[in-house]
Amino acid sequence: MTYKVLFAMAAQMNRETEQMDVKTAFLYGILDEDVYVKMPIDYFEEDLVCKLNKALYGLKQAPRGWFRTLTEFLVSLDYHVIPKNSSVYRNPKTDIFVAIYVNDLLIFEVNKTAIQELKDQLSKRFKMIGLKSVTYYLSLKVVRNRFKSHHSSQSKDVSAKDSEESKYDEPSR
Repeated sequence: MTYKVLFAMAAQMNRETEQMDVKTAFLYGILDEDVYVKMPIDYFEEDLVCKLNKALYGLKQAPRGWFRTLTEFLVSLDYHVIPKNSSVYRNPKTDIFVAIYVNDLLIFEVNKTAIQELKDQLSKRFKMIGLKSVTYYLSLKVVRNRFKSHHSSQSKDVSAKDSEESKYDEPSR
């Protein structure tokens, strides 16, 4: 629900809202415990195990390792976690907000130059896909109307269903 508050704030304060995606995010995670995996039988004839240095997809520790890595990076850029929500960070100097959902980042800021600087810093550390302005987020379609100063959002599934229904509701001639 926090992202809805951020969208409302962005509309009210005329903030830019951009989205980025981290490619292979879990592979950046550093493990804080020893994890060993068996080698595939076809790989070696004997029973061998390998100690993992980094997280792999499917490993239960992978999301935690990725989140810790991203948090450490944001803290190094002077971002602070918002009290009572560990997935939203704010930089008090630039007033940029970053909302995190697994490997998707939402960036809220008035100044497009400041957003680009953050995106450049993120891209230096992680492989990123810059998706520009938000159009869909967590199954919501996001539409920005600057004249009315609001964002509106509707479930992607609901809007698809509504358009299907309206197609059949038209009277035949």
